[in-house]
Amino acid sequence: MSRAGISVLCPKTFRLRCKSMYPIWEKLDPKEKGYLLGFYLLSLAVVGLLAYGVGRGQNVVSPAIGASVNATPPAEVIPLESNPEPPPAETEPASAPPQDSPLVVHVAGAVKKPGVYTLPSGSRVADAIEQAGGARADADTNALNLAEALQNGQQVYVPAKTETHAEPSPTRKTASSTPQAPARKQVRFPIDLNRASAEELEQLPGIGAVLAQRIVEYRQQVGRFQSVDELRNVRGIGPKRLEQIRPLVVVR
Repeated sequence: MSRAGISVLCPKTFRLRCKSMYPIWEKLDPKEKGYLLGFYLLSLAVVGLLAYGVGRGQNVVSPAIGASVNATPPAEVIPLESNPEPPPAETEPASAPPQDSPLVVHVAGAVKKPGVYTLPSGSRVADAIEQAGGARADADTNALNLAEALQNGQQVYVPAKTETHAEPSPTRKTASSTPQAPARKQVRFPIDLNRASAEELEQLPGIGAVLAQRIVEYRQQVGRFQSVDELRNVRGIGPKRLEQIRPLVVVR
């Protein structure tokens, strides 16, 4: 093939390369030249077909994809409620009110059964006297406030009429009366054995002036009580009497 033939077959972009390959081309026999030329033309055809197919593929939409897009149903629109009602709040059951503890009181004085009694919370002085068997015939209940509310550890002392009212003097004609006897000091129980006076100890059930003085003397001898059980060391206080006054005394 001549140089003019190579110029016709080779595009301009490959013309320089074809000129550089011309000496090699001249050395080939006609059969080899035919094979090489056929391969070259076939390559150009394949490249052209590929370029044509790529150009068409950019504008083609896959039928399967288009069908799947068109087949998608529209989303269902759910209307929103304007004012949704909130769920009812769970209410906890009301707890029962705490029960008040009972009251322990000491009823002494002009009652039929003096002693320590347990009464329900909210009890009155009248309830304590009734629990002690009621007032004696010589009791002066007018000196007390029977409607007063009781407190835990309180002593209710019912005075006799001879303690609150003066007897008429036999030597005088006038209806004068002697001064009233001083009322006993109200003591809040339990009382401290290391601080109580003899007068306060006398208000314990079964403890008179003699035993109260013995308790004070024993305390002065030993220095101080270490426990309530030490009352057994006081002459005249046995196990029964100790258990009777135990709820009303402490050692601090």
